[in-house]
Formats: sequence, structure tokens, C-alpha cells
Amino acid sequence: MDRRKTRARMPKLVRNVTPDKLDLRDRPYLPTVALSPPANFRSGTKLPVLNQGDTSACTGFALATVVNHLLVRARRVKEADVSPFMLYSMARRYDEFPGSEDAGSSLRGALKGWYKHGACARRLWLGLEMPEASNKPGDDWWLDAVNRPLGAYYRVDPRSITDMHVALNEVGILYGSAICHDGWLDITKKDATIPFRKAAADDGGHAFAIVGYDQFGFRVHNSWDTNWGDGGFATLTYEDWLAHAMDCWVVQLGVVTEEHRRVAASPTPVLMKGTARLSSNETLRYHQLAPYVVDMENDGALSSSGAFRTNEDDVRALVSDYLDTARRDWGVKPGSPLDIAIYAHGGLTAEKDAAATFARWLPALYAAKKFPIFLMWESDLWTTISNQLAELVRGAPRPSGGPLESLQRWWNERLEGLLAPPGAALWDEMKENAAAITGDANAGGRILFRELQSSAVAQGHPLRLHLIGHSAGAIAHTFLVDRLAALEWEFATVNFLAPAVRVDRFEERLLPWLKEGKVKRFNHYQLTDAAEQQDPTCRTLLGYGRSLLYLVSRSFEGGSDVPILGMEKHFPAAVARMRSVKVFSAPSDTTRSTTHGGFDEDAATIASVIAGLH
Repeated sequence: MDRRKTRARMPKLVRNVTPDKLDLRDRPYLPTVALSPPANFRSGTKLPVLNQGDTSACTGFALATVVNHLLVRARRVKEADVSPFMLYSMARRYDEFPGSEDAGSSLRGALKGWYKHGACARRLWLGLEMPEASNKPGDDWWLDAVNRPLGAYYRVDPRSITDMHVALNEVGILYGSAICHDGWLDITKKDATIPFRKAAADDGGHAFAIVGYDQFGFRVHNSWDTNWGDGGFATLTYEDWLAHAMDCWVVQLGVVTEEHRRVAASPTPVLMKGTARLSSNETLRYHQLAPYVVDMENDGALSSSGAFRTNEDDVRALVSDYLDTARRDWGVKPGSPLDIAIYAHGGLTAEKDAAATFARWLPALYAAKKFPIFLMWESDLWTTISNQLAELVRGAPRPSGGPLESLQRWWNERLEGLLAPPGAALWDEMKENAAAITGDANAGGRILFRELQSSAVAQGHPLRLHLIGHSAGAIAHTFLVDRLAALEWEFATVNFLAPAVRVDRFEERLLPWLKEGKVKRFNHYQLTDAAEQQDPTCRTLLGYGRSLLYLVSRSFEGGSDVPILGMEKHFPAAVARMRSVKVFSAPSDTTRSTTHGGFDEDAATIASVIAGLH
């Protein structure tokens, strides 16, 4: 056969799989010594050869073949037709490639995506573009994917042919990648062996399934349709594999528990005896939380990576499909008010910590018939601040001798001075991120309110909007109120927990709307000054002995004693006297938090805030 004709019939093939980055957390595959591999092996499952066309989605197509194989082996044949495009999209989410361009991915990214989100049926996701969001069980890819969980995945040493032989005999299929040289394009049906070529410098990577072996090499199950090789299969010689291999994994299906079925069947938290339940399984819990999260990058744009990636259609579904389901769960009749609670976490928070906070608030809000929306703008600046500032004061003289209280006071003041310049720069960056949430038309906060305004559900019910902001989340909400109230939005309540916003910024941007009535009620939670002075939250930051708000006030806001709204000694007395304002000091029966970071996890505070949302 003329190989030039073979090439001419083939579509443009994109080869841009990236190697997995080194990750010491990978679990290595350890072959069993009880199994003696035969000289030849071929997988017994009869699976169709997929066709990725001219896309870069080979990681998704190869993994779809792996998933389908495992489902057939598990006698779940009717489910063995998963979407390669979903798997590819999730791979890019965890590889964190910028933008939505079809630009390739890695094997680990695809496996991590499957582990985090499952694999949906092919009929629910048919192309590169993410399908329109829904929340109807059976029709929604997000819910359906829960039914096909990944159990575990193990890295196989690609240099160990023996380990790969054993793994194939154990599981029947491997997920592999290699540099794809021109020999892959010169293969003929008559001799279905990939001709060995030395890879050129610009040859890219390709992902595929390995479904057997013989004395010559591995049997490749490719995703270039049946025109390639022997009906889509070929032999990759051992010499070629060892010269060009990138990565290899062996995986197993997860067990579909009753909890998986419950999550897949319900788009909302399960209501039982007046309480809402989230899964105790972290992966499933994240799956339940994600539809209620508006995740944003540092510039306020919707995030395209991570466990809580959000696009505009997700926001639309949140305030239409999910809001309508909640309305029906609660028995809210047409024309009756709907309460919507929008929560903004603190600005030093990592994604995992933010998710833990949302998991505490969502069931409580949902059970109280307050529709929960969480603004995620994770920056994890605390880690950055801790690392940079620890280096700054290394070698600085420490106090010795004298009363312990005096020594601690001296060290606090010493740190406040030393940390002011770098701390102020990082804090300013965090405040810019908070402001960016509603900064322009493409910001996540603006998109949320735009979709809310056009939601058919919202148009059929008067909305009562409630804002809840903890620490720097209050900065985000201060900007939100100022910008949205100017567009004629009204807020039933604004609730600040230990707000890190400056008093002058609050008086400039939020207080006028409170006086005008665009904000109906303001509920303020703070530590007593005595508790602020003893707050151990910042002890990890070089032994600083006061609260974060003290550090912000006396250091991060420029090095002077700047009034911060969340500090008892700075809260304006005139504001406290307003009839529309309530102030709660902790620790007390109403709010039992004893630390700055404790407000968002204190059960009494959560109950008090929710009781005031009306």
C-alpha cells in the first residue's frame, strides 16, 4: 500500500499530549508475584474504535476506551459508552491550561478529572463545547457522571515492560502516552506494526489505550478511526515504546454506593426531617456544592480551572434551574418572596477551606429556605504572607527577660512594623481581588446579578437578597452593594462577620445605601476587644499575639492604626445607634466564636445569621 495515500486519507492529527509532571503523591503500581504473565495477551472485551477527528482530545478518547473496557468487564455493558469530550474537558480543568482553546492535556489531568467528577454518558456530551447546564437527573451530564466513579489509579513505570505485562493480565487495559513520531502515520493495514522512527524535536505526544502484547510489542487501541492500522489497532514495538514512552497508568472502577445513587438522582441537598444533608464523601460533597458556587479568578473573571470551575451557563442554571427546584422543594407559591443568601468567604482562604465553609452553611441555609450562592475567590494569601514574612524577620532580635505580657506586646509591635511594607502590598492585592468580583461587565458578580435579573423564576417572585461576608468577604460585599445599589438593586440584609473592611470605605460605599434604604438591615458580628487581644489565629505567623484585624489595622493598611469595621473599638457609635443596625459581640450566647476565623464555623453564629435573613 502507498503510505502517502494512507496519509492523504487521514484527517489532520494533532499530537500535543503533555507529560505528567513529577508528583510524589502518585501511587506506584506494584505487580503481584502470584501472576505469571503468558507470552501473549489480548483483552477479551470487544470495544469500538473511537475517532477524535482533528481535535486535541486524545487523552479523553483514550480514557473513554479505558472506562468503557472496565464497565464491560464489570458487566455494566449498557453504561459502557462514556463521553470522551467530558473526560478531556475535565483533564484541561486540572491541567489548568488558560482559556478554553482546544490545546491538549496530560494523562494525570484526565484521571484527576475522572476521580473528581466521574464520567458521563456520551449522549449527554457530544462535542468539545460543554453542554448547556441542567439539573434534571438522566438529562444532566453533571449528575449522570456520578454513576461511573474512578476507584484508584496507579502509575506504572513505563520503563518496566514486565510490570506492564502483569498489569495487562490483571486489568486488561492500560492508559498510556508516548512521543508520536511519523511512523505512526506510515502504518499499513497489511503490516499493522508502527514503523520505528526516531522522534523529531517537534514531534508531540499522543494518548492511547494498550490492550495486549506479544513477543514483538504492545497492542495499541487508538482513537484515529478504523482507517488507521488494522481497524484502529496496531503493534507498538518494545524498542519504540522504550524510546518514546511518556506515561502509563492502570486504573480500577469505583464502587457505586447508595450515596452515589442518591447524589446522582437529586440536584439539591436531601431534605430529611427539616434538615438538609450533604454527602460525607468529600468527592461527592464537592459535586453537590459545585452548582451553588460562582468561582472566580483574581481578576474577577469566572474561573476555568479547579474543582469549582464556573462558566456563564452554570450561573444561568444556578439562578433558574436550581432556584426553581429549591422553590418546589420548599413549596413556595408563585408570587411569594424568595430569599437568596450570597456568601463571600475571607480573602486569605484556600479552595479547600472555602469548600469546608460552604459545606457548613449550605445545609443550614437550604433547610431554612434561603437559597445559597457562594462567591469563591480563593487566593490562599495566608500561605504567601506566612512564607514571605517569615523570611523577612529571620534573624531579627527576639525579646528576652521581663514580664511575659510586656515581651509579647513588644514583639507584636515589632512585627507590625517589620511586616508593614510587604504585608501592605499583599493586602492591597487581596483588596483588588475583592473589588474585582463586581469590577466590570465580565466579572463573576456582575454576571450573577445579570442572570438573576433575567431569570424566569426570579421574575415570578419578589426577591429578598441577603449578603453574608466574613473578614475580607465584607470588602467584596461592600463594593458589591455600592455598585449594584446604584443599578437599583435592593438588599434585605447585609451581614458582616468580623469584617476586614476599613471604616472609611464602609462609610463611603455602604453606609449611604443603608441610610437611603437600599440596604434594609445591617447585622454586624465582632469579637470583643479583649478577645481580639488574645486571638491565637496569627500565632503561626511568627508568634504574633493579636487578631488578624489588629495586624491589618496596625500593619497591612500602611503601618498606622487604621480603623477597621470589625474591631469593637473602631465600630462607629453613630452606626450602632441606627434602628436598622444590630451589633453582636463574641463570645456570647448569640455568637460563641473566640477567634477571628471562628465566626464562619460557629454553630451559634450561623444560626443567628440565618434567623435574621427575612
